[in-house]
Amino acid sequence: MYRPNLKSTWSLIALLVLSVVLYIIATSNKVEIQANHYDEKLAAVELMQDYLDVLKQEIIARDIDIDPINDPSGSGMIGHRLSSITTDRGLLSEKRAAINPNIAAIFVEELSRVKPGEKIAVGITGSNPSVNLALYAAITILKLDPTIIVSLSSASYGANREELTWLDMETILKDKGLLDFGASYASIGGSEDRGVGLSDFGLNSLREAMSRNNVPLILGSSLEENIDMRMQAYEKEVDKINRYRLFVNIGAGLANVGSEPNARLIPEGLNTRLAEREFEKEGVMMKMAKQNVQILNFRRILRWADKYELNLSWDEVPHIGEGKVFSHTVNNVTVATICLILQLAAIIVVIVFDRHDRRFMANIVDPDEEL
Repeated sequence: MYRPNLKSTWSLIALLVLSVVLYIIATSNKVEIQANHYDEKLAAVELMQDYLDVLKQEIIARDIDIDPINDPSGSGMIGHRLSSITTDRGLLSEKRAAINPNIAAIFVEELSRVKPGEKIAVGITGSNPSVNLALYAAITILKLDPTIIVSLSSASYGANREELTWLDMETILKDKGLLDFGASYASIGGSEDRGVGLSDFGLNSLREAMSRNNVPLILGSSLEENIDMRMQAYEKEVDKINRYRLFVNIGAGLANVGSEPNARLIPEGLNTRLAEREFEKEGVMMKMAKQNVQILNFRRILRWADKYELNLSWDEVPHIGEGKVFSHTVNNVTVATICLILQLAAIIVVIVFDRHDRRFMANIVDPDEEL
């Protein structure tokens, strides 16, 4: 009968083969681990989907055109390339990608550092309404208390229809009972946050949108004055005890970032040391940071999609609950442990037989006996 031996080639080959087989078994067995706040993330995603469904139904009911080329999913969230309230060029890819409701889960992840009921300040624009919807869904599910100021004009392909601005979308969702908060104030947005360069028709369209949605206008004589007016507006909504826990910036509104170069310099995500940096022009973000308010900057949705491994392809129907933000896979510890035990057992068996055959113990000589 064959007896394994450490000097035997076949014994070593058998150990090698067994090791490879056990390694393959251990590494191929995975388990899925749910991420933190999994239930809240799913709830926010489902709520954002409700937002999208209601808005699409209303857009169709109002006979508002949906571009089948730029908006192949027929969501209604993709606006015109140009309109009277369009202030800048926008990336169509960003607008399309943002329609995926799984983005709401990213905001749940990022906002989960804030406790229910705590106050947050929010600065948004009309440039990417789907991102705004994702943020609102997360705020609702996490039960946060927001004060929101919107720069109402929009970049290309955003909420830039004169009859369907971001404020109109908010009102639709409120009327349908899906939203119980919205923008407290609005500015024109665009150059100097005052719409410099827009036509009179465009400026009047934005003012009319604020009026029909009962949202006060912030309009100073300069960008700096608009920033100061925003800070005063935010301060009206808090007291000395209940201060803002977080400021959330969406996009690159000049009043929030201070200048276009600043928008490129401020990192995405949580900025805890923004107050220590020097900027030529300070926007609301920097002023909030100097009041010890943490800053969450959210500008490019595609970067966040890469971070959380979300598939934001507009050519496919999004699968709810898919991506690293919801769960991740790890090696099955139980299977790996069993494989390790089997490997060690095989090695021990070979060593035991080897020691027995060579009679190690019998050959040990006591040095004292030789003297």
